[in-house]
Amino acid sequence: KERREVMITMVIYAIIAYLIGNILGAKLLEKINKEEFTNKGSGNAGARNAGRVLGPRAFLFVLAIDFFKGYFVVDVDPKIIYICIVLVLLGHVKPIIFKFKGGKGVATFFGCLAALSINLFLIMILCTLVIAIIVKSLTIGFYSSLPFVTYINYVENSSFIILGIFLLAVLLISVVAVKDIE
Repeated sequence: KERREVMITMVIYAIIAYLIGNILGAKLLEKINKEEFTNKGSGNAGARNAGRVLGPRAFLFVLAIDFFKGYFVVDVDPKIIYICIVLVLLGHVKPIIFKFKGGKGVATFFGCLAALSINLFLIMILCTLVIAIIVKSLTIGFYSSLPFVTYINYVENSSFIILGIFLLAVLLISVVAVKDIE
């Protein structure tokens, strides 16, 4: 009976993680401002587009919402952390409440990393910035850093199950951004 309760709890955590992912900072900002901006600029429901269209305060608002939802989702049972990371990212990039049209998941991924491991978070920021400076593209800097961060995560947690689930999270946000890199 106790095992069944644990499974039910984990399923509830997973569902909540996906639903939290559906909370898009950009859509909250649109409700507050009573002005739609995700159909302007790049058309993306993310912090960079909010900043581009509405200015730096909008960028910071959307960034904070999307970052902290990733951060708080990691504060669950250690057995399900990586599943919750995948699901909060899935909820962000494919939110059911917005007809599966969400953001790229970059800020949410950074939030997950910050809560998971400050080392991973700082390495990701450093790699992203160094590559971005070299190639003059923040987007390419971010996505080019993902394999290295995946490797570092594996070194910190040498479990093939964790590696597989982390790779799934990385793959999810990479597939969403393919059109940005082209």
